[in-house]
Amino acid sequence: METADPPLRWHILVLALVLVVLGLAHEWVNPWLNYDRAAVLDGQIWRLVTAHLVHLNAWHMAMNLTGLLLCWFFFTDLFTRRLLWLWLGVSAPVVGAAFVGLDPELTRYVGLSGLLHGLLVLLLVLGWRGNPVLHTVVLAVVAGRLFWEQRPDYDTEYLQAFIDGSVYVNAHLYGALTGLALAAAVLIQRYLRRRATISSETS
Repeated sequence: METADPPLRWHILVLALVLVVLGLAHEWVNPWLNYDRAAVLDGQIWRLVTAHLVHLNAWHMAMNLTGLLLCWFFFTDLFTRRLLWLWLGVSAPVVGAAFVGLDPELTRYVGLSGLLHGLLVLLLVLGWRGNPVLHTVVLAVVAGRLFWEQRPDYDTEYLQAFIDGSVYVNAHLYGALTGLALAAAVLIQRYLRRRATISSETS
């Protein structure tokens, strides 16, 4: 298990500050930073990443910021600076690219919730050996929620009063799958590193 990374708090605070500033200025920044399919296809590819950092309003931002801070609070023994930027740097463009390739009907999108699903899955899988029962239960709950969200009768408007928009459930699915793939990559890397260390010690 990885040790806690004290400087991580400054990276989290910087990311939180970016989310807060962009969330409060959503009326001005969203037209330039949101996922806009037509603009992306016209070459504005930065929107694949920045779409996840902007929100519909302050409530929307606050909900997702709370999710990020809770992940940090509950997984302090796993969460590192490297993992933070690996998650954000890989998940944001991958989920954005999935919108382009898999969801041609999606014209606009904002919000961090899709990536947060991936962060939660990533941390749960990496920390599974430390608490297999609890992590299995939570992973099962996440998987059940993702399955439920894909049902055709799922109510995507349940947060309308708070976020002034509907929930785009495919973002949650793409984010979770990306988090699972990242967890697999990290575990494979760690295994190969251990094998290389053992091999060097015995040679």
